[in-house]
Amino acid sequence: MTQAEFARHRGVSKAIVTKWKGQGLLTLMEDGKVDVEASEWNLDQRPANYRGGTTHRPVRTVPKAEPDPREIPAGRPKPEVVRADPVAPRPAGDRPVRDFDPDDPDLELPEALRRKENFLGLQRKQAYEIEQGRLVNREAAEKLFFDTARDLRDAWATWPSRIATIMADELGVDARRLNTVLTAHVQQHLDQLGEPEATLSRP
Repeated sequence: MTQAEFARHRGVSKAIVTKWKGQGLLTLMEDGKVDVEASEWNLDQRPANYRGGTTHRPVRTVPKAEPDPREIPAGRPKPEVVRADPVAPRPAGDRPVRDFDPDDPDLELPEALRRKENFLGLQRKQAYEIEQGRLVNREAAEKLFFDTARDLRDAWATWPSRIATIMADELGVDARRLNTVLTAHVQQHLDQLGEPEATLSRP
């Protein structure tokens, strides 16, 4: 801070600052600027009423340094340091801790974020397994299974009428009677098999 700036800082004229400099109250640094802290210290050490004016700032006192423990007399007891016991942290709230239910519509924010991350992870896993061919659409798989079973059943149901004539010629029997017998036995066999059931395990 320059001398002019220091004068404005102290609320005095520059001539007063020059006078302080002559009295040795102004401390200058190597670059010629005012050492504000040291200069104010010198000025504040003047008595409240002095010849030539009145100080406008309270007199500062030199802080007392802590005594060196090595310099304390042997007979003088050392001050006892009392440490306060650590205070146990209070619980976040009086609300009882409840088990995490991912289907609960009224979750706290951390639990809701946890549920969101879990579901996102499951979705990514499912998409990866579908891409790798490990998972298929259940409805599409069931439809394909039943369509295939129905085609096989229809093929067996019409088989006697297609093969009866050929078999009758080879056996030398009546084709219509053979067709009737084959149809009855094939139908009985299909009835014993019953309706096909798709036992698809869920992922």
